[in-house]
Amino acid sequence: MAQGEYGAHTHGRPSGGVVSALALAGHSLTDGIAIGLAFQVSHTVGFGVALAVIGHDFADGLNTVSLLLTNRNSRRQVFKYLALDALTPLAGAALTLFIHVPDNGLLIYLGVFAGFLLYIGASDVLPEAHAKHPSAATVALTVAGAAAMYIVISLLP
Repeated sequence: MAQGEYGAHTHGRPSGGVVSALALAGHSLTDGIAIGLAFQVSHTVGFGVALAVIGHDFADGLNTVSLLLTNRNSRRQVFKYLALDALTPLAGAALTLFIHVPDNGLLIYLGVFAGFLLYIGASDVLPEAHAKHPSAATVALTVAGAAAMYIVISLLP
């Protein structure tokens, strides 16, 4: 049988990219909720969480665009879902204006949230970066990231 008998072989479907983009937007909504709840603890904690989430959300935006383009979505679709991903943290933070969580609940939520982000970074991101690109630049950027976290933490009262 000739290869053409099975039909055209393509990768990805636009619907797959949309589902992934919606999942990332849902994730960004929870990021916004974390920011809003952190501000309920204090302005200092709120700004610290906001800074961490904003840095993290740049990667979410890149992932949204990559997933949509890989799955052959139009540029218009890409911009639409990128805007959704950018606005959902604001919506999540706004939702917390209507939610009051007791202090001990906030501590548990923020601890789990921070632990989950640290787990992902330590178990997936860093090993992947060092396995595929074992260079001096990767090590230097890892050390620079740790130093940046130390500086931010040192600035908090």
